[in-house]
Amino acid sequence: MQTPAEIDSLLRLVDREVWIVTTAAGGKRGGLTATWVAQASIDRERPVILAGLAPNHFTAELVEEGEAFVAHLLAEYQAELAWNFAKDSGRQRDKLEGLAITESSAGCPILPDCLAWFDCRVFARYDAGDRLFYWADVLAAEKRDTGSPLREQAFIRSLSDDQRKLLAAQRDADGQVQRPLGDKWRAKCRKTGSDIV
Repeated sequence: MQTPAEIDSLLRLVDREVWIVTTAAGGKRGGLTATWVAQASIDRERPVILAGLAPNHFTAELVEEGEAFVAHLLAEYQAELAWNFAKDSGRQRDKLEGLAITESSAGCPILPDCLAWFDCRVFARYDAGDRLFYWADVLAAEKRDTGSPLREQAFIRSLSDDQRKLLAAQRDADGQVQRPLGDKWRAKCRKTGSDIV
């Protein structure tokens, strides 16, 4: 039987795209670096994006309130921008300060310097304990650059040793906060015999 560390190393074989999710609500704005973003519909007439955000993050709180977000797919060369949105919490600083931005029709920040952006309105959510999943209609989108998307492993390789240590420490701290939420959800699912609670 593998240890959790061995399983985690195997999961690192999955090399997801790096996204920045931005949002605004109640006069506040925020954003974070995310890898739990995906196309969630094959219907070309009704494009949908699914984003999974940790409930303890400031950005998730703003998405909960505003029910809208913009998902930005980053280009290969944008590791520094990804780091800006990954290194700390939006409760500590305005991560958008000094960046060129425009606004979506819902008032969410749009970063024009990205591979592509998608203006999204949440129509459903699912609380899975340690993740809040948001299904959102894509109301507008724009390709802003050419090339390939930044991938998670390339982003991590681009960081200094100190940055990687900070990112790992933040992940471990998030895990400590989120694990009881996930345990509560799992117990509820087992009790009801369903994953839909």
